[in-house]
Amino acid sequence: MQKACVRSLQLSVLIGCLLFPGVNTDRFARAADVDESKLDGLKCFIMVRKDVKGKKVVDYKDGKLFVCCSSCAKRIERDPSKYEAKANFQLVYTGQYNQHACPLTGKDVTKTSPEFKVDAEELGAVTVRLASDDLVAKLAAMDVAEQVTAIFGPNGFDAGKFSAE
Repeated sequence: MQKACVRSLQLSVLIGCLLFPGVNTDRFARAADVDESKLDGLKCFIMVRKDVKGKKVVDYKDGKLFVCCSSCAKRIERDPSKYEAKANFQLVYTGQYNQHACPLTGKDVTKTSPEFKVDAEELGAVTVRLASDDLVAKLAAMDVAEQVTAIFGPNGFDAGKFSAE
């Protein structure tokens, strides 16, 4: 069923490109780049005991958020800043967004930069690269909620230059 939906979306984008060649369809193409395997067992970041697979999908930034129900979708729409860090975490966890800099300093990171794993249990685990080992130690001293806020909150997300590209 999901593959049929992705094919339908891809066909819609192709038809849109043919009928409206000046319209930017990048946003629609990226939405199909969700790592579907990450949805198995993933819990809603609002109601953490409920599964998200096959449930409600919310457009967010240049991607899709997966929540358990319409009520959670409405909560995000009413107050997106309240859920921003966890929503951004899910964008990265599901492979829709990638890191391009250190989320704590904004400095460039490479494949050899120190790594830190944020394990939010039922919300998933994401490994990020940092500018130094001192920053790894700083994050390790925080609890998971603080780590998610520091890295995926508005300041960290901007500094880390997370994007759909």
